[in-house]
Order: sequence, then C-alpha cells, then structure tokens
Amino acid sequence: MSQLQSNEATQTPTASEVRSMVERTGPTGIVVGAGGDPLIIGLPIFAVGSLALGMALIGFVPATALGAVVPIVVFGTGLFLTVVTIWAALLAQTMVAGITGTFAGFWLSLGALLVGLGHNWYGVAAADVSATQQLFFIAWGALFLFLLIPTLRLPAIYPAVVGLVVVALALAATGARTGDVNILKAAGYVILVFSLLGFCAFVNVALTAMGAKRPFPPLGPALVS
Repeated sequence: MSQLQSNEATQTPTASEVRSMVERTGPTGIVVGAGGDPLIIGLPIFAVGSLALGMALIGFVPATALGAVVPIVVFGTGLFLTVVTIWAALLAQTMVAGITGTFAGFWLSLGALLVGLGHNWYGVAAADVSATQQLFFIAWGALFLFLLIPTLRLPAIYPAVVGLVVVALALAATGARTGDVNILKAAGYVILVFSLLGFCAFVNVALTAMGAKRPFPPLGPALVS
C-alpha cells in the first residue's frame, strides 16, 4: 500500500510543474461549438420574415398597418440572422456569414424604417416620406445586385432568391415614387415567391442534416462554375 501511494505521488505533477508545462507548450486554442449548418436556422427565419412582408404588401393588412410585420422582421428574422452570422463566422463559413449578415442588416433596418417613420423619429416631413422610402429600397437594391454576382457560384436556388430580392426592391422603389398600390402589390407577390424558395431550401438542408441520401427539393446546379 505504501509503495502504491509512493508511485501515485511521483506520477502527480505539482502546480509548478503544470505551470512550467503550459509555458513550454503555449496555448492550444479554444474550440467553439461542434460544427453544424447555420442555414438550418438562417433559411426558415429568412423565409418567415419574407412571408410576413409579402402578405402585408399584397393587402393582408391595411397599408397603414405595415408596422404589423415589425415583430417578425426585427425580433425574428433580423435578430436570428445576426445569430446565424456569428455562428457561420465561428465556423469560418465566410460566404454564409456574408450573406446572412447582409440580410440581417436589411431586415433590422427595414424594421427601423417602419417604426421610425411611423413615429416620426427621424424628423422626416410627411412630404418627404416617399423619397425616404425610395432611398432605402434603392440603396439596398444596389447592394443585393452586387451580391448576386458571387452567389452565381452557389446552387441555383440562392442566386434566384437574391435576384428576386433585387426585383422586389426595384418594384418597391417604383411604387414608393409613383404611389401606385398595384406596383407595391407586385413587389409583395415577388417576395412571396422568394419566401417559398427559402422554405424549399430549408427543407433540403433539414433533410440533409438528418442524413437523407437524396434530399428534396433539389437546389439546382451552380450557374457559374
């Protein structure tokens, strides 16, 4: 018994020995998370925000009640796309983080636009609201137009979504300029289409995550190899 205790004592390093070993080897890094696919959250939360906005624009709620989408687009889509962006960045998924971060900025700023204009937070006169909306839609439309270029190397469903976003923003800007309700409704219908594509991509990603050999629906080939 005394011999065993003696051996255990010699095998257990002292605090100073542990400190010395750490100093010699240096830090080994920190592992954050175990991987996973951030799109499992990013796609459905994007799709539900798009669905809410599209429904509002086609007249599901009165034009004076567009603020009804704020809880979804801000505290649902915008917030959780920010979480997805951080998740993707931690996994070094640069393109995923770039796309989800861009969309997070769009949804959060859309919520700020709707609430701010509705409560006159920005001191924008009533006569200038239309121009303010045009500025918003044109600025974001330009960004998504350029985002479309790198997404051409992704499965076809992703550039299709981004392309439809550009179309919807162009229609929204035109509707804001002309005051034509029908153009805004057209924008709403386009938004509903890319919302559907987002849900389809989510189903594909979810089935893949569960080990499906042939996940459905197909996302399509990359448009640019």
